[in-house]
This record gives sequence, C-alpha cells and structure tokens, in this order.
Amino acid sequence: MSSYRILIVDDEPIIRLGLQQTIPWEKYQIEKVEIACDGLDAIRKIDGLGGIDLVLSDVRMPNMDGLQLASYLHKNHPQTKTMLISGYDEFAYAKKAIQSGVKDYLLKPVDINELESKVNSLVKELEAEQHVKNKTRQKEIRNIIFQQIYHFPEETISVNRYPDIKIYPFISTLKYGKKINQLSEQGLTFFNQQWKDTINQATEMLGFDAESIFVHRNQLLTCLIQPIDSQINPIEVAELITHKHSFSFIWSDSVINVTDLKAKYNQLKTIHNYLPLIREHDVIFSNYQMDRSDMQAYPYEIERELIETLFRRKPLQHNQVEKWITTLFDYFRRHSFLLQEVQDVCNHMLKVIMKEYEALLGEISVKLDCHFLNDVDLFLYNSYSSIQYLFEQDLELIMKKLAHHKLEKADWLIKQAERYINEYFRTTIKVQEVADVINVSSNYFSTLFKQKTGENFNEYVNKLRVEEAKSLLINTPFKVSEISIQVGFQEYKYFVSVFKKFSGLTPTNYRKLTAIE
Repeated sequence: MSSYRILIVDDEPIIRLGLQQTIPWEKYQIEKVEIACDGLDAIRKIDGLGGIDLVLSDVRMPNMDGLQLASYLHKNHPQTKTMLISGYDEFAYAKKAIQSGVKDYLLKPVDINELESKVNSLVKELEAEQHVKNKTRQKEIRNIIFQQIYHFPEETISVNRYPDIKIYPFISTLKYGKKINQLSEQGLTFFNQQWKDTINQATEMLGFDAESIFVHRNQLLTCLIQPIDSQINPIEVAELITHKHSFSFIWSDSVINVTDLKAKYNQLKTIHNYLPLIREHDVIFSNYQMDRSDMQAYPYEIERELIETLFRRKPLQHNQVEKWITTLFDYFRRHSFLLQEVQDVCNHMLKVIMKEYEALLGEISVKLDCHFLNDVDLFLYNSYSSIQYLFEQDLELIMKKLAHHKLEKADWLIKQAERYINEYFRTTIKVQEVADVINVSSNYFSTLFKQKTGENFNEYVNKLRVEEAKSLLINTPFKVSEISIQVGFQEYKYFVSVFKKFSGLTPTNYRKLTAIE
C-alpha cells in the first residue's frame, strides 16, 4: 500500500500547526506532514523534496498567495493535488482557481470532518492515478523486455522512456523437464500459469515487482524490477519457489540496466550448459567459472564394451547393456561433462552403433527414430539422468530390432532347413548335414529346430517318411520291405516300429485296412 506526503501552507502558525497535529493523517495513508508559511516557502520545500502529493493552502498570504502557488504547481508539478482554504468573500475568486488545477476548496472556518473527507477523496484519486501509472510503466517495461529477448525493431518500442530502470534477471528451469512433454497443451498452459504464480508470489513476499516471460517451454525468464534499494538473496528466492516443484536457477551476477538485458540473457543461456555441475541450492550465477581441463577425453573403452555387448556376445543381455550405460554416465559425472558435451558423445556413440546395426542387418535394416540421431533439446533434458533416460530408450529400440531380427533370421533358417529336409528325407539325412547347409552349428540347429517346429529332428524326419510310406502302401504294389528302403529306413524292423508309433498299425495291417476300404 502506498503512502503519501502533504504540505500545509498558512501564514498563521496556530492554524498550520493545528492542522498538522490534530488530524489523524496516517488514517489516510499520509505518513509525512510538512508545513510552510507562505507560497514562496512552500515552493522552496516542494522543489527541495522533488515534489509532493498533496498541498492544503490558505488563499490570502504575504509574499505569494495561495492562487499564485496553485498556478506554479499546475505548471511545474502537475501531479500534485492542490486544495485551497478561502474566506467567504474570496469564494468566487477561489472557485475560478479550479480552472488552474486546484482540485478542491474549503470555506473558513474549516470543518474538520469535511476536510478529512476531501483529503480521503484526493488520496483515492492519487491511488487510482498511481495504479494506472504503474500498469502503464509495467506494460512499457514488459515491452522493453520482449524487445530485448525477441529482437523487435527498436523503433516499435521506446527503450529510452525508462533509461534508468534497473533489473535483476534470472532463469528458472524445471529439473527433468521431460515431464513437460507428457502434458497436453491445456495441461502445459495450466502448469505454466502455476509456475509464474509461484515466482510472482515469492518475489512479492520479498518486496519486489517482477516481470516473467517464457523464453522456452522449460525456461521462465524473470526480471526483478529496480531492486536497487534492497538486498536480494537468490538462495532465499530459490527456497521459496522450490517448495512446490524441483527447479534450478540461473541468476545474473549483478543488477543491470533493462537495456542491457539482451546480452545478459545470452550469457544466462550459455550458463545453462553447466546445470548438471551445480549442487548447493540448485542456483548458479552468470559469472560461473568451471575449474577443469578444457577438453574431456572421449570414452572409447566404454563405447567398445557397449558395441561388444550389443553385437558380439551371445546371447544379448539387457542387464549388461544397462551396466555399460550406467558406467558411461558415471564417467560424465566424474569428469564434469557439460550438457552439450554429453549430447555430443551420445550422438557420436549412437552413430557408431547404428553403423554396426546396419552392417549386421544389411538390406533388411530399417531407419530407427532414435533421439541421438538428432539434436536433443537440452533445455528440456537438462540433467545427466534425463539424458541417460533418452540414451537408454535409443539402445532399447536397437535391442528390440536386434531381437526381432534374430527371430526373423531363425524363422528363415528353419524354413531353409525344412525345404532341404523335405527334399532329402528319403536319404540317410543327418542333423550335421542340415546344419552345414544353413551354416550353423549342429547343437544350435537342433535347439532352434525344436523351438520352431515343436519336434526334434528325428521325429520330424520319421513323420515325413511314415506319411510317404502310407501313400506307397495304398497306391503301389511294392513290398513293405521295399517301401521301407524307398522312404529312407535302412532297417526293416525299425521301419515297422516307427510306422506303428505314428499310425497305430503295422505297415501290413495298414495296407489291408486301406485295401478293404
């Protein structure tokens, strides 16, 4: 709530002191009550104070009367509200003075209740004007901030209207901003409004006006307006804000002119790259300097182990891949990698992995929609853990494709084997022979064949032979022993045993039964 000052001007000491001391001015938000003995004395005091809110002046005074004082104020201090006290014989004259900017007048003797009522009205008028002025100023400052951030043409907004405005800018950014991507547009709008309200409430509690604009879906730029007379503690602001959400903060290292915001904002954006390195209170300043070597060694050994785990070792084990991803990001933490450096390493590593993937799958490889084949939005994924989350997703996608490829390849191998078996089951075909044809080990082929067909190799072959024998028994005059040899059995007794197992009859009985039918 604003407070105001009033100047009481009267050449009679008892009147001016009486008005100064008997009226409860604080009731009307007036914290200072000055006095002057005539118009010239009033002007000296007003000019010395740099202006005043209210003047209550007698009309008839020596040296400079109240009307002359009102005229001076109207010309030199138009924001001042002037009220005259006049005798009855001066009333008509004083009334004309309203045309010169006098806001109101009182007749002698002064009625205190009337005076208080008129003062209260003028204070409310001052409040209304101050509200409009503040809104206009706030809008102008906001426009200047927009101009600085979004590079509007300077002629569209006057940056010189408030050349002395000081601001203290800072950026708040939600940790693990990937959560924002999960919000609907309506949900994002609601969350952003909550975010701004939280910032505004915190800064207002500390006594500062603030302007906030979203410069990114996960970055809110806030400018504290003219905190020049107050000490601000960024840690205190951070603690007030982070009781609802987990934020990180990038603060300007100093108060700046609003016209210097563009350069300072670019500096704040650069410092964003250092966010994973901060610990205490999640606050970092624009003059932050990192104590480490300029270049970080590329983790070639970890890359080699990842590729070995993904493509060379059988079977592919997800837990081993996860282990090496964790090792990689522990390496980033130990060596204080910046966000951009983490992205560059992940991007390069994924490209190397994709070359292996394409070489393995050849023509059947498909383009994968991996995060790190493109630039990652580091304003959203602004921590080691959130970037690790994306890298894990990329490798999981590759592992799924490799597993699918393995299944497809297994299906293709078994189809090839089945074609070969169907063609050569009448011979002395063996497991090793088929395994050699499809270029795998006999053990792997036996296991894979059982998984895909539900039968072991010998059962599959014998079933084909029995079905062929049935056809020959029905449609040809060949002896059973001859048919046994034709379908691939070298021993007659074994043929009879296998035939009975699959059909429930001996070959001879099967021929008799089918012949009767």
